[in-house]
Amino acid sequence: MPNNAPRHNIAYTFYKIVFLATCYALIGRLSLLLAIPPGYATAIFPSAGLALASLLLWGTRLWPGVFLGSFILNIWIGLELSQLTDLKFLATLGAASGATLQAIIAAKLIRHYVGFPTTLSKDKDILLFLIIGGPVSCLTSASIGIASLYFFGILEYSNVTYSWMTWWVGDAIGVMISVPLIFVIFARPKDIWRDRLYVITIPLVAMISVVISLFVWVSQWEEERNQFELKEIASNNAEKLRSSFSSYVDAVASIERFYVSSTQSTIKREEFKTFVEYHLQNKSGINGLSWNPVVFDEQRTSFENSVKQKGFPTFKIKERSNGELISASKRATYIPVHYIEPMLGNEQAFGFDVASSQQRKSTLDLSRDTGDAFATPRISLVQEQGKQAGILLFYPVYSGVHSTLEQRRENIKGFAVGVFRVGDITDAVLSAQVKSKVTVGIYDITDGKSTQLYGPENMTLHMPNTFKVTEKITIGNRQWQIIYWPSSEYLASHSSWQAWGALALGLLLISFSGAFLLSMTGRSHSLNAEVKERTAEIEANRLEIIKANNALEERNQQLEHSNQELDQYAFVASHDLKSPLNAVEQLASWIEEDCHDVLPSESRTHLQLLKQRVQRMKNLLADILVYSRVSRDSYQLESVKLDRLIESAVSFNYIPESFEIKIIHCDITLNLPKVLIELAIRNLLSNAVKHHDKSHGEISIEYQQDKGLQVISVTDDGPGIPPNLQDKAMEMFSTLQSRDETEGSGLGLSMVKKVMVRLNGQIKIKSDGKSSTTVELVWPLDIKSEESS
Repeated sequence: MPNNAPRHNIAYTFYKIVFLATCYALIGRLSLLLAIPPGYATAIFPSAGLALASLLLWGTRLWPGVFLGSFILNIWIGLELSQLTDLKFLATLGAASGATLQAIIAAKLIRHYVGFPTTLSKDKDILLFLIIGGPVSCLTSASIGIASLYFFGILEYSNVTYSWMTWWVGDAIGVMISVPLIFVIFARPKDIWRDRLYVITIPLVAMISVVISLFVWVSQWEEERNQFELKEIASNNAEKLRSSFSSYVDAVASIERFYVSSTQSTIKREEFKTFVEYHLQNKSGINGLSWNPVVFDEQRTSFENSVKQKGFPTFKIKERSNGELISASKRATYIPVHYIEPMLGNEQAFGFDVASSQQRKSTLDLSRDTGDAFATPRISLVQEQGKQAGILLFYPVYSGVHSTLEQRRENIKGFAVGVFRVGDITDAVLSAQVKSKVTVGIYDITDGKSTQLYGPENMTLHMPNTFKVTEKITIGNRQWQIIYWPSSEYLASHSSWQAWGALALGLLLISFSGAFLLSMTGRSHSLNAEVKERTAEIEANRLEIIKANNALEERNQQLEHSNQELDQYAFVASHDLKSPLNAVEQLASWIEEDCHDVLPSESRTHLQLLKQRVQRMKNLLADILVYSRVSRDSYQLESVKLDRLIESAVSFNYIPESFEIKIIHCDITLNLPKVLIELAIRNLLSNAVKHHDKSHGEISIEYQQDKGLQVISVTDDGPGIPPNLQDKAMEMFSTLQSRDETEGSGLGLSMVKKVMVRLNGQIKIKSDGKSSTTVELVWPLDIKSEESS
């Protein structure tokens, strides 16, 4: 087992590297569909984000996968554009090295400044991650890749800035968009990233689809505009080329007419030179015009001798063999170059048998049999020193009637021949301005295959992803195809900055949206975690509160039970103690009656005090009984005239006539608990009189309603209650004066307070403690009757 584990890890890592390389190349190829010519980059390159995410998630040891994927991708693109050369191979290695180094640098910087694994929940972490992984690190691949392409001659200097910008922006946006999408699937901790799966993926994918669709639409519109301009250039130029080549054909045809119209049996060399001199001076594309007579084998010797005698002692009919000119081998007929102008530069063609090649012989036969001009396929001219494509144009000349095929074969005299370099003719037509805008390719497609005559060697491989315009012309009964591609300068000046800018801006906004979604989901997760923590705390507190409430309820029940027992005790005690008190009072009365004259005055005083104390005790017991009933007896609402209820309370208390009673705003009928309210008013009236510091006074009783409350105010002009004693005044058995000075149980205000509590109201004392006291009874307007307990 220990021996197998390392092998397993190595194999697993190898599979990861291969898988990463494959995904890198495929995704990169798809993204390059958005590349704008002549650029070598796209406005979004997700493979850069895939490389960074892979090195962060599964370790830097996967860097060979990045290198291999980038290398495959660049080879793939290179082969689509043209054949792979040593320089392109080296440039590909440079671009792959830049992509790999970029991913490694970005991963190390992020691990150092942000940390990994990371939840990317904090705004600072998100900002650092995207800046380091995007704009900062992506300088590496763009700089190394573009430098490699320029250094090895693949990228022109005019396109360096544009290509570097698209490369850098594409990598940066690719990182900022694709890395979050990869993280939501593979990153840890899984619970955080999986929660973001739909929140981040669906909006980003939808926005990317919209932006790319807009980009494709704008690009198509701009390409159509550029194609229209290119079509105009191509159409005008193709017409010029057609006209130019036609004039060259006419030049050869004029030689045929010159021979036919001549009255001499033989045209001399000087006459031929004079005739063609005009064409040579005015048509720079003509490499040579010649007269090639038909020479039968039996005429060869005499023909060669006659030419020798006219100043060309080394003349002979020649043919090419293994690249060298030799004496022509024996055959039935020869069609040698007899006259050719200009002679300078065409010396090697002098005496050359144009029928020595089967290809040219076939063309000659067609021209002879049809009586029409025929051009050869591409040939290498005998006089050619370079690699320029050449063609020969044959025009048959007959010595007699040539209406039928037999007549044409029998009466063929020779051929007027034009020797043309296609490049010279084309260059003469193409202006410098046109060459700066288009790349022109001319191809012979007569035989069903494409033979390059001018321009790029392979019309299929040349700029395959760029639009082009195709025209066709017929030269010497051969079909030529003229293809116009936009030149690098043209593409640079017509670069689709609007489409690219819209795409880059849209993708940049998507990147910001991704950052915003990361921030929002991170905050949401933090809030959810905090909510869960707080919820757990609240739940624990709730359980504690429930526990405390249960204990409190139990305590309240015990207290309620105790209060009920106390009330019952007070009721029983006050009731049961009345009989002994009555007996003591009766006994005191008997003693006073029987022994009044016998008792000394001091004893009579003591006896009188005894009777007073008994009466005080009886009053106290009565109040205690009433106090206990306040909490025990249920109350019912009754329709009561308030002024009559107050008058009843006044008469019950036997208010001295020296006190004036004022009843204010009480002429009103109310639904209220009559017994409780009357009890409260009686106690307040009794206190007002009992605790007054004079034998006369004024007491006012007023009713009012305010904000859903009803208030009965009892005001006297007595000595007042100091503010610091007002709360004490409402305590049970509390009196502010000596009981010997003022008779009272100390339960009056306490009883009133208890009444108000039962009515969900309150009692308020307003006094400065010097003069006058107002006691307010406040309770709600909407009280309801209480059921009997």
